[in-house]
Parts: sequence; C-alpha cells; structure tokens
Amino acid sequence: MTIDFNVLKLFQQGNGFILFGGLLLIAGLVICARQLANLVKDFSGRQATSALRPQLAVGRRSAFLLLGLIVLLTGTSLLLAGAALRSYISFTRADQIGIVECLEWNPVDKFMVISFTRIQEGREVNTQTYSVFGDQWEVSAHILKWNSRLNLFGLHTGYRLAQIKGSYREADQAGSRQHRAYALDASRDWLWSWLSRWDRRLPGVEAVYGNAVSRPARAGEAFDIFVTTSGLSARRRQP
Repeated sequence: MTIDFNVLKLFQQGNGFILFGGLLLIAGLVICARQLANLVKDFSGRQATSALRPQLAVGRRSAFLLLGLIVLLTGTSLLLAGAALRSYISFTRADQIGIVECLEWNPVDKFMVISFTRIQEGREVNTQTYSVFGDQWEVSAHILKWNSRLNLFGLHTGYRLAQIKGSYREADQAGSRQHRAYALDASRDWLWSWLSRWDRRLPGVEAVYGNAVSRPARAGEAFDIFVTTSGLSARRRQP
C-alpha cells in the first residue's frame, strides 16, 4: 500500500510561507514586547534619571516598536497566505498513479485489449497489457482517507491498487456475459487488512474503503489515473 506522508514537502506548496510567516510573527512579538517594556520603564518615573533621558532614546525605542509592528503584520500576512494556499493545495491535490489505454475494441463481442502503465513518483515504472470483456474498462483500488485537518499538514490519501477489468453498463449483460479481471497488486498486504478492520478506531483516519473509476471502451483513447483526497479519478490524456 502506498501512503504518502510528504515530510519533505512540508517546506513546499504553501508550507514555506507558513514557516517563514510564523518565524516573523514570533520575532515581531518579541521586538514589540521588548520595546513596550522599555518605553514603560522610561516613563515609569521610578528613577529620577528616567525623566531626563534624551528624547533620542525614546525616539529610537519608538522606531524599533514600529519595526516590530511591521514585522508582526508581515508575519501574520504570510502565515494567513500560506494557510490559505496550503488548504487549496491539500484539497485539490491529485497524484497520478497510472495510465490506461484502450488498444483494441470489438463492440460485437464486447471484447477489448487495454494496457495499464504504473506511475510512481512521476515516473513510468512498467506497462502490462490485458484482455477483458465489457463495454468499459475499470480500475479499482483500496483507499485510506485521512481526516481533512491532517491533509493540511501534508498527509495525502493512501491507496493500494486492486484490480483492472472490463465491466458492463447494463445489469442484465453483467449477469449473463463473460467477465475477466486481473490483480494489479497480487501480493498480500497485512497492513491493509489491519487498516480495513480497525479504521474506526484509528486516530486521524476518516475512512478505509474500496473505490473504482471506469470509462467506455474506445480504441485509441488513453486516460491518466489519479488519486485525490476522495479517491480515484480519470482524465482524458491529451495527445
């Protein structure tokens, strides 16, 4: 099963703004607190010399206080901008995991030849060809959906590819005509079995479920398969 924790990506795609903005926010607070304390001390009148201090010292502290306010506001703005960008990226993110292409299609026999190219970290790993029956091809996977709050910290949807097969649009044909399916990941995964059983008790896990995407069979058409925050999606591949 593939679970992307994106630890290295915590400094990308909006998180850099959050980190830098947070540092500026803390620095601004420290500067402002220190200068305010010094100004209060200057005007407190606890010491006779305090009232005689040059106006230059007060002006310098006021300038540093203004600088602290500017740093504070800048850090707050970057922090809010980073949080907004992180939210947008987290909930619209789609990672490509494969390419499906219909190589042959016989509408009379409801027979098609399709290929599936596995994609990992943006690279094509291997391509397999399958002969299946139906009006459309279908790719299924097991999905682990995190709580939406965890998506903001870089956790993306976990998945494990399951099957590729043909399917029929009409229920009567699905019950009477030939079927053929292939496992995209034939290995046994104890972790997935455990997650499927105990998902309700796992902190941060919203759901573990099966999900599939399908498209009508048309020779020469290819689709990119993505995993999103809600499951699989298919986008027509541009020539």
